[in-house]
Amino acid sequence: MDILEFLQSTRLFIDIPAEQLDILIGSAREKKYTAGRLIVSESDEVQSFFIVKKGMVKLSKTSFNGKEQTIYLFGPGEMFCLCSTLNASVYPADAMALEESTLLVLPGDVLEVEARKNPRILLNMLSVLCQRLKETLTLVESLSLKEIPQRLASFLLMSTRQSDGKGEDIVEMPFTQRELAKILGATPETLNRVLKKMAEEGMISMQGRFIRTLDRGALKELAGDGSE
Repeated sequence: MDILEFLQSTRLFIDIPAEQLDILIGSAREKKYTAGRLIVSESDEVQSFFIVKKGMVKLSKTSFNGKEQTIYLFGPGEMFCLCSTLNASVYPADAMALEESTLLVLPGDVLEVEARKNPRILLNMLSVLCQRLKETLTLVESLSLKEIPQRLASFLLMSTRQSDGKGEDIVEMPFTQRELAKILGATPETLNRVLKKMAEEGMISMQGRFIRTLDRGALKELAGDGSE
């Protein structure tokens, strides 16, 4: 897939003419990051935005006592630092490559010029940001109101996909259990105990990086209303 096809497949550039995308492509840079490399640090002044072409990036905040909370995971086709396109500003979190990743870096001022020509870009941007806000509020609710088993059940319910029409719900973990613990606001030891208990109770089974949900009804009951 070339860069034009890739951009056309992202939510930000749905229904945007190819000639406008060619202008953005002309100003874009492709950068590769090794696993664990910091892309943007909290308090960096950012004037560009990033689109994940390959790999995975995590957005996180770290407290004064060193506790890290993962806020968001960005996979292929997802973007971050989007607000800097309209207003160069200090970034409020750290963005780090979880695995070897390839990113497209696009200058915010170039996108702003094209957005003024075509309001569809602004509407697409608003859609992306609204979805991001909804997911962030769901995370805040989960961390503040739910215990670890409930958080994990909610996460599994939101992450499962149908596996090739076999009727089996599978979650492929693109990161370690330690990273999942950071997402859920748990210690790795607590998460491991909860996973083992769920497996013993027949809710899930685990094999390597795959988690299969065996009893979706039980997970829904554990997660509470509003998980899906």
